[in-house]
Amino acid sequence: MRTAIRLALPALAGLLTFSAQSQGTYPNRPITLVVPFAAGGAFDVVARLTAKEVGKELKQPVVVDNKPGAGGVLGGKLVSLAKPDGYTMLLSGVGPISIAPAVYRKMDYSPSKVLAPVLQLTSSPFVLATSTQFKGSSVQDFVSYLKASPNAYNYASTGNGTLVHLAGEYFKTLTGTEFVHVPFTGGAPATTSMIAGETLFSITNIPNVRSQIEAGKLKGLATTGLRRSAAFPQLPTVSEAGIAQFDLTGWIGIFVPTGTPAPVVAKLQAAYEKAMRDPELKERLNQQGDEVATGSTSDFAEFLARNERQWHDIAAAAKVTID
Repeated sequence: MRTAIRLALPALAGLLTFSAQSQGTYPNRPITLVVPFAAGGAFDVVARLTAKEVGKELKQPVVVDNKPGAGGVLGGKLVSLAKPDGYTMLLSGVGPISIAPAVYRKMDYSPSKVLAPVLQLTSSPFVLATSTQFKGSSVQDFVSYLKASPNAYNYASTGNGTLVHLAGEYFKTLTGTEFVHVPFTGGAPATTSMIAGETLFSITNIPNVRSQIEAGKLKGLATTGLRRSAAFPQLPTVSEAGIAQFDLTGWIGIFVPTGTPAPVVAKLQAAYEKAMRDPELKERLNQQGDEVATGSTSDFAEFLARNERQWHDIAAAAKVTID
């Protein structure tokens, strides 16, 4: 036994030395950043803007790899199965991380268990946008308009079980209004339906409707965060407009497989924090309705726990489930 231990000790020492050296020299090859949505969308834009800056800081390329499918769930699963060494990251958001576990009856992995948070990058308030057939000018006017004719008007979402769908259900619960949910296959057709007057309103991502609101084809009534949006500073928040407790934002953050060494996570956090301080990057993000988030890895973890509970409660109250 003593002989076996004596023979094993050099190998163990070598393994520990190798592990320490690997972490100390991290990264020494390109890093893959998985985006669980198609190229060209808001997530992809944030991924590519930040990847360039983070690559400079880490002195290794950060390669964006789009893996769309199942509403962003597929990309998350792929990253969860990757080796936890810091060379595979995920850029994801509220839909795949917080909403999917709340609405899918069958989901073969739990994001909170298999993905570890690195840093929240952005916070993205939504906007309450209406068709121009609504002639009022305030959120309170709009609530009265809906209450006068229960279930007479259509609400446009970007699909069943999406953040936009549940935002409407959240609004319904807090205002005591009733309307008909009409799901579309994305932001563009949902927006077109409002312009055509087929649907009355949506609580949706700012990029989906910003140009149409600015052109007068749609009306923006309020944004959904706790403070006014840089994209629409003239609009009140829904909470300011009289619907207390209304706080609804999208977000984007970086994740790695659970088990990734803490020094590696810390190095990634520091690189992304520095990237997010770049003035040009901030301006680009503001243009698409994203605001730079602040906080540490632990702050992000605490936020995620609250966010998951919030969406679980909203989905349960609205009885939204997807097979």
